[in-house]
Amino acid sequence: MSYGDRWRLHRRFFHQTFGPEAAPRFLPYQHRRACHLLHRLLETPDKFNDHIFEFTASVILNSTYDYDPASREDDLVDIVANLLTIVVPAMRPDIAVILGAFPCLLYLPSWFPGMSFKREMAVARAYSKQYLERAFEYGLQKANNSVAPSMIHDALQRMEENKVSPSDSWMQGLKGAAGTAFLAASETSNSSLLTFILMMVMNPAAQGKAQAQIDAVVGRDRLPGIEDRPLLPFIDAIFRETIRFSPVLPLSIPYAAVDDDMYHGYHIPKGAILLANLWSMAHDESRYPNPHAFIPERFLNDDGSLKPNDTQHLAFGFGRRTCVGRHFADASVWTVMAKVLAIFNILGPLDENGVEMPVEPRFSTGIAIHPLPFRCRIVPRCEGMDAERLERLIAASVV
Repeated sequence: MSYGDRWRLHRRFFHQTFGPEAAPRFLPYQHRRACHLLHRLLETPDKFNDHIFEFTASVILNSTYDYDPASREDDLVDIVANLLTIVVPAMRPDIAVILGAFPCLLYLPSWFPGMSFKREMAVARAYSKQYLERAFEYGLQKANNSVAPSMIHDALQRMEENKVSPSDSWMQGLKGAAGTAFLAASETSNSSLLTFILMMVMNPAAQGKAQAQIDAVVGRDRLPGIEDRPLLPFIDAIFRETIRFSPVLPLSIPYAAVDDDMYHGYHIPKGAILLANLWSMAHDESRYPNPHAFIPERFLNDDGSLKPNDTQHLAFGFGRRTCVGRHFADASVWTVMAKVLAIFNILGPLDENGVEMPVEPRFSTGIAIHPLPFRCRIVPRCEGMDAERLERLIAASVV
């Protein structure tokens, strides 16, 4: 989307919903869905992929539409899962470069060899339209019958307070912003949490340090919450190292130059598309020694306190295009990391002889990347952990 009135309208909706003052309103729901995730992992740990997607889908659907999915099989969640299955693999820089160099290829029919992406995009558009219409209609109904915060409710309430009738273009902007929120937030948070699970399998020492800090600060009689965050710096170090080790958007979001510019002797013409190589930045040996190793301690001072955060751009971008939802996403991901580490050990899979097998990190390719399917064991740290005992820990926790 180019910079202009439409971009500013979308940006306003995002800031009013997910800005630093607004995002904390959703902490109780994020806590509740994270606890629900713990129950899911306790019941069927082998389906951790589905359970994590259910969590990320739920928190963003709730914050945009005041929608509370019942399960991973929820209709709206399923529609968006199908949409992302098509869209994310198709977001490949090589395809964009080829089509940019030879735009005439866009006029070839979908049955032509190499044009399968056009068929896939037609299916994706159908899913996208179905999702946008159904979710927005639900959000409008909830906004008229509920006081719970959401992007739809808050935007309409502000219009009512100002005694202004929303125009068609304003309503279309609200619908588009809400739909964009899901596509942006669900995939990035989902990928970060799956990478976290993978890194814990591969780095049991880091996992053990984090669990020891949780036990020392929080104890074993309740779950860690966002209020404990200042006293749990190693969880934040793991969070930062997860983002650094595998940036979800390795080439960031494409930027367009609004004017001719000169940068370090390079002429950048107006309209040129720019890609920031976040992968290279995250693996710069001068800044991150031994960059291909997972070392959370690199973000800690000698006394165990956190260093200033230099990884925010790796997850949330730069300048005026910095992700407005970073405060919301940051709280969601941290909450899950802390709670999962408090309750579970994340271990490698066993072979037929009961011997733990190594896990090789493999990631998808494209503009947005995520771990390829892998196996692991997610087992309770405490013997006898069941749904009833977990519920007691949840009840003793502070939201």
